[in-house]
Amino acid sequence: MDCYAVEQTNAGPSALARMLETLAQVFMRGTEPSPHLDLEGMPDRLKRDLGFLDGREPRYEDDRMG
Repeated sequence: MDCYAVEQTNAGPSALARMLETLAQVFMRGTEPSPHLDLEGMPDRLKRDLGFLDGREPRYEDDRMG
């Protein structure tokens, strides 16, 4: 009776994976994340999507009350 052993080898990343990672690093080198979030220049729809607005119109003070 013959006994066959199956060995699993942990090879490193493939050549394609290394090439894609290198290309991603090259293209991402020039882009830096924004140091701040400009809420004044952001459209209301984006503020609403991010949760800064609740979807209702802004509240205005009523001159009749008071």
